[in-house]
Amino acid sequence: MRLCHPSLLFFFLLLSMSNAAPKVNKKHIFKLARDLSEAKRLKQPISCVGCIALAAPLATIAKLTPTEGIILWFAKMICSINQPMEVCDGITQQFRGEFFYVFRRLANEPSKICAALIPGCVDPSDPDGEGWNIPLPPLPRSLPSPSASSSSSISPPNVLKVLQITDIHIDFHYESGSEAECADPVCCRGKNSRNWANPSVSAGFWGTIGKCDIPYRTMENMLKHISDTQHIDYIMVGGDIIDHYDWKYSWEETLEVLQNVSSLFKTHFPTTPIYWALGNHEGVPVNSFAPHSVNEQFWPVHLYDQLTEMNKPWIKEDGDNSSRFRGSWSTLVTDRLRLISINTGFCINTNFFLYLNQSDPDGTMTWFVDQLTKAELSGENVHILAHIPPGYYDCLEGWSRNYYRVIQRFSSIITGQFFGHVHYDYFTLFYEDMNDVSSEPIGVAYVSPSASTFDYLNPGYRVYTLDAENTFKIIDHDNYYADLSFADENTEPEWKLLYSARQEYNITDLSPKSWNAVADNIFTNATLTDRFFQLAYRTESPRCDSSCRHYQLCLLRSGHHNDDLYCPPNHLETNRVY
Repeated sequence: MRLCHPSLLFFFLLLSMSNAAPKVNKKHIFKLARDLSEAKRLKQPISCVGCIALAAPLATIAKLTPTEGIILWFAKMICSINQPMEVCDGITQQFRGEFFYVFRRLANEPSKICAALIPGCVDPSDPDGEGWNIPLPPLPRSLPSPSASSSSSISPPNVLKVLQITDIHIDFHYESGSEAECADPVCCRGKNSRNWANPSVSAGFWGTIGKCDIPYRTMENMLKHISDTQHIDYIMVGGDIIDHYDWKYSWEETLEVLQNVSSLFKTHFPTTPIYWALGNHEGVPVNSFAPHSVNEQFWPVHLYDQLTEMNKPWIKEDGDNSSRFRGSWSTLVTDRLRLISINTGFCINTNFFLYLNQSDPDGTMTWFVDQLTKAELSGENVHILAHIPPGYYDCLEGWSRNYYRVIQRFSSIITGQFFGHVHYDYFTLFYEDMNDVSSEPIGVAYVSPSASTFDYLNPGYRVYTLDAENTFKIIDHDNYYADLSFADENTEPEWKLLYSARQEYNITDLSPKSWNAVADNIFTNATLTDRFFQLAYRTESPRCDSSCRHYQLCLLRSGHHNDDLYCPPNHLETNRVY
């Protein structure tokens, strides 16, 4: 669902707090909203001086006349330009407390509001904004030889089979036969969707390739198929379990869904280690992950406690773990292999709290470096499990750049990076020089396919083969999917192999150097480009226009935001937000 960017809402909240707000013509407000939104999308210059000149007096008024009713009214009107009023009512109520808490503190610094609103107004050296830097330890003079540990969950054979499932987005209110092409942000919910009595396109029994999440039975069918047909050594669940009806979120329902889905996994894999990461849709409100620097009322304590419970008994609670504090964790999954999960709710640009101070929220990046340093000194290899890929447009540049620096520093021990969030699958290369793609490739981040069909995708999952005798590097990955257009109430989904990476791209290994050559071929070979998008979307006719395709190809080498380097200057961002 595409929501109004928080910085744009901040601007109109400022405007709405002036004494003249009730007299403002709504048509003028709507036109200004469209103009600013389009200018930001096209990256057209808007005067930073003019923005600050307007924001400064309005911020002063804001501190004197905090009229919440007027503010909420304007926010709903701006939202309703592109969304149904029911959605706007829900979103403004969801974010009400957070809006006012953050905005009234930003009102003291109008330059921060403009920096959030206009890309050209960002100060890249601001240590509280994009310019923060995480300290990195020097390389050790010598490293210990790898040694066995008795605290791991499993004992490895020569290879390990690892299942990654991400972006499940189960809709417990999914109704087959309901409207699948509704005007709402998400469809397939019976009377909750428009045209429910006479649908133009009926929702399928097992799911719909459209603007719909998947029903519970489809996830159950997938897990049963995997457990019946494959040996899996451990499972990584990459976040976003909750549906896309984020204007209706509540803590009660979110926690109930997490408990239900984790029980479903345990039913089909009762003895298999299952490791859970957090997605942005686990936040209530959506994307909201308050650092401990803000008022306690906003802390997502219930979510972090639930995450800890879901990861038992596979993750020990000790001084090094922080799942109950910041939603990140670290554990040995087997001798010499450490799995670290980092909460990327602290990188998403629609987490309003980050606009107060972007610098290492809750010390998550510092904790991440500490875990990697201990692993390095202990002779361990490291895999990383997280939700939002660095360099994707809704992950803040300060976070993306610092994550990139961490990967560069610890590239000798990090042999796997696993993400989700985007729903289609791709890979991102990391280089010795983050601003020079002709330098040595040093790492690969894998962005895995979604189990959800949202939006216009077939559901999928991925199985990695790891070399347990050689740094736990990835030997291959197999991608599976089900074409739901062939499934109905009498025919179960057929889960089948879509492609294997080595065979599909004709490479002998999955090293960064090999993937770099694959990227070159995808960029230059039109047939391979088309094939890449068919595999990424799990459909023969992906819904991705030329600007969308261009942006997604840029992601193959964009581990942080540097459009001038990785992409032609006239490229447009995709409008998809998950």
